[in-house]
Amino acid sequence: MEFHNYGAILESNGLEWDIRSMQEADVSNLDAQAILALLLGAVRAERFCDGALLEFLESGAILR
Repeated sequence: MEFHNYGAILESNGLEWDIRSMQEADVSNLDAQAILALLLGAVRAERFCDGALLEFLESGAILR
């Protein structure tokens, strides 16, 4: 599914690779590739910002 470039997948769906944009994404209009790119982006965000994945979990973004 070409996840090596998840940032481009997010961008092509009108999303930025930042916590706020990813948390507020309207997933009802996204396909499976974009949803998986969001999940991968959340996991990758943890590498650069300790606690980012926890923030995605606590905000409910992962459940959506």
